[in-house]
Amino acid sequence: MYAVVSCPDCKRYRIIDAATKQSSCPYCGTKSENALLRFYYKSDDLEMVRAAQNQLTGFTGSTEKRHASPDTDPYSTLEYRYEHCHSLEEKMDVLSKGLTQVYGEFTFEDLEKIEPKHAEKMLKAMLVNGYVHETKYGRYTA
Repeated sequence: MYAVVSCPDCKRYRIIDAATKQSSCPYCGTKSENALLRFYYKSDDLEMVRAAQNQLTGFTGSTEKRHASPDTDPYSTLEYRYEHCHSLEEKMDVLSKGLTQVYGEFTFEDLEKIEPKHAEKMLKAMLVNGYVHETKYGRYTA
């Protein structure tokens, strides 16, 4: 059983599991006894409770979960993932798998587009550590 309640401190509407004894406000952190809260709407269907909360707050947007666009550019995604790697091993793994996914077989020039300063060292490290292998002269794959 779910319910829409108002926080006693910040007065914002939130959804709680009415079967539990206590809940805490996600906005201000106030802990409350559920039995002492005023239930504005109560139902077993979470979607109905969300719709009731949206109506109380005046939210008119979509409650659908959004997913990444299916036509996302895989190259820019690879660049983003590479830039956010924390270790050298993670960078080599992301580069080898990502370039193989984007190009099938990639070249040194493809690697250089993402890692311009240390492309030669990165390629040697990927070859030595077994992240990539050379399929033909100058062509690599994970």
